[in-house]
Amino acid sequence: MAIIDFHTHAFPEKIAHLAVNQLANHYKISIAGMGTLSDLLQSAQEAGITKLCLHAAATNPDQVQINNNWIAKQCSDNIIGFGSIHVDYPDPFSELDRMETLGLTGIKFHAEFQQFAIDDPRMWPVYEAIEDRFLVMFHVGDRKSDLSHPARLKRVIESFPKMKIIAAHLGGWSKWQEAKDYLLGKDIYIDTSSTTWILPPVEIARLIRSHDINKVLFGTDYPVAKHKQELEAFHRIPLTSAEREKILWKNGADLLAGRQ
Repeated sequence: MAIIDFHTHAFPEKIAHLAVNQLANHYKISIAGMGTLSDLLQSAQEAGITKLCLHAAATNPDQVQINNNWIAKQCSDNIIGFGSIHVDYPDPFSELDRMETLGLTGIKFHAEFQQFAIDDPRMWPVYEAIEDRFLVMFHVGDRKSDLSHPARLKRVIESFPKMKIIAAHLGGWSKWQEAKDYLLGKDIYIDTSSTTWILPPVEIARLIRSHDINKVLFGTDYPVAKHKQELEAFHRIPLTSAEREKILWKNGADLLAGRQ
């Protein structure tokens, strides 16, 4: 079966170890991958992954163009690029135009690392400019702050109903009841990333079935997890073969086809 991993990260060789250490320190977890592009591709190949969505989230305004240029250089038929905009970037609208020219398909926001609330009014003009142009993945949920709380994303969804939103981590890492209360069942996508190593398989199935099965995507959150490990965990979730096929391939392929 063809498989799309909708949620991966990789970093230039010189800074990959720093990025991995930041993830480990923030979440107090062990990180399975090295965070380099070569390690990501090897992990994906070993598990038979067909396509990867590669994400970057600039943690300061100076990183925006650098990140977007690097992600764009990695894009191919099998690597789909998600670039970055920072809340304090001085001219986001010109950069959005440039991101289209670079061939980037989506944008990734990580509110905690970028230090803004998802529903910050400063982001409203940016969201309006993004709405019909890019897929948008939001990291949702955190134990240390409410910047990415599911309730905040709900306000964005209500204000920008045309935006193609992916709420990572089944709608809210460590905030799954809140994800169910505010997001699941809404007209958005969710992904499975960073859930299989913390939630029981039966609970993951319950959350998935609280949403539209046609809007659930497979994601590993590499380098947090490697692909074989995540696929094995995914197959322990009590889903039907038809549900697995939708999550692993069909839903993602349809979503990407709609952006061509």
